Amino acid sequence: LISSRAYWQRLYNQSLEEVEKFHRVYPLRRGMPREELKSRLRIPVKIFNAVVNTLVKTGELVEAGPLVQKPTHSIRFNPQQEKAIQGLYGLFANAPYAPPSVKECQAQIGEDVYTALVELGELVQVSNEVVFRQGTYEGMIEEIGQIIQRDGPVSAAQVRDHFNTSRKYVLGLLEHLDAIGVTARDGDVRRLRN
Repeated sequence: LISSRAYWQRLYNQSLEEVEKFHRVYPLRRGMPREELKSRLRIPVKIFNAVVNTLVKTGELVEAGPLVQKPTHSIRFNPQQEKAIQGLYGLFANAPYAPPSVKECQAQIGEDVYTALVELGELVQVSNEVVFRQGTYEGMIEEIGQIIQRDGPVSAAQVRDHFNTSRKYVLGLLEHLDAIGVTARDGDVRRLRN
């Protein structure tokens, strides 16, 4: 690609301005979706990729999967949000295998804070209704794997009884594990995917 210095500089500056604007409007989001930046710039894909790649190489932007962000941007919660988060974490601690629903979490801390916690990996949403703390989620995956390795394919009822929780949480988790390729459903049971 060849362009005039003025055109390139304008795209360069406009890209940085759009990302900065996004951070100001959405301070609790990790970054701006690449696709959104592309649509705001209204330039061909080839040129867009060249601009973003250059900004990443020079360290003025950082790529995180489908997101771009300024390297100085980080999600920070204010004291009121931190207090609400700690209250929510208390509810998770009281019932780690039967935690508050997605809607209850959003009602307690707000949708923006909830989304930020999911993006930061503090919470893992496994279905439209079910969410777990990261540590609980990882522990459950490990235990389910151990049960299957020890006893063979496992039913939702066996998993429910093992964690002493309700079917809602178990089905949300097992369907999620099927979707991400950890387990495979075989009739009424799950086995580990090879």
